[in-house]
Amino acid sequence: MEKLKKDFSVRIYECDRDGLLHFGKLFNLFQEVADENANQIGVGYDYCLAHNIGWVGAGYVVKIDRMPVCEEKFTLYTWPSDKTAVSAIRDFKAVSEKGDTLFYATSQWALVNLETKRLVRMEENLPPYEPIRERVIDSTFPAIPLPERVDHSLTYPVRFDEIDINKHVNNAVYPLWASEAVPQDFRLAHTVKELSVAFKRPAVFGTTITAETQIDGLQSRTAIKSADDGTVFARVRIEWA
Repeated sequence: MEKLKKDFSVRIYECDRDGLLHFGKLFNLFQEVADENANQIGVGYDYCLAHNIGWVGAGYVVKIDRMPVCEEKFTLYTWPSDKTAVSAIRDFKAVSEKGDTLFYATSQWALVNLETKRLVRMEENLPPYEPIRERVIDSTFPAIPLPERVDHSLTYPVRFDEIDINKHVNNAVYPLWASEAVPQDFRLAHTVKELSVAFKRPAVFGTTITAETQIDGLQSRTAIKSADDGTVFARVRIEWA
């Protein structure tokens, strides 16, 4: 097995106010290359759909050395880096044309039965594959504590455009919500350096989201919850620069 390698160029509509790749775009890029690589090794969307199973994101750890600038070209690599009986680990690394690392991540995925929504064992439901046992971040995806107090909060309606092919909010949206759930002056002064997210359950169209954040220096912890009943959809920890 080889790592998937895909080249990208930052387009102007993908840039933020500082001319850098939008933070939220990272997770779309991760999903794009992960889907392509999963299809290559025979465990992608079409295979899973035909066998009534699906991949569910459990968590990410992302580290950013720097974001690429407008029109900058870079290469994004991904590969399956480990697996257990009921989960798979996938890593990512983005490299500039000069060879320096831009950002990198590790992610954890579970396999579920689409009807029962219960976890199923990988070896009994997927064709065999051997991971490339190389981790860019040696994380065990530890639990992210809930905020102990609420220093800042924002409320969002789930938009129709945020719903993906699985009929729920796409995983790329939750980190973006958390990055916005800080005071405006703080967000203008700081950039995301490192992020950990644990997905708990999917939000759906029609849900009203409350993102509640505790801020301690340059670290924030956010609980993304239902404004109606307090159901926690995701927990996010951000280290800011």
